[in-house]
Amino acid sequence: MTCAPNLYGINMYVVSVLDNGDQRTFVSESLKILDRIVYATICGSPKQFLLSEVVDIVPVDANPTKAPTTRNAASLVQ
Repeated sequence: MTCAPNLYGINMYVVSVLDNGDQRTFVSESLKILDRIVYATICGSPKQFLLSEVVDIVPVDANPTKAPTTRNAASLVQ
């Protein structure tokens, strides 16, 4: 298994998965997807999830900007 280069400075992911019908959300320090299996490091421990059980993966930017997002700017105008 090879790791993709981290070109965007992302060092954390929020991962939501289905667990027996319940949605669980984790913070992952690293994430790989290979052959429909998601490999995540959660609290320092390696975990595996089937891609079909993953609800959402959201990258967390390592260097957040102070500039408002397009969605936030639109809400400020209203």
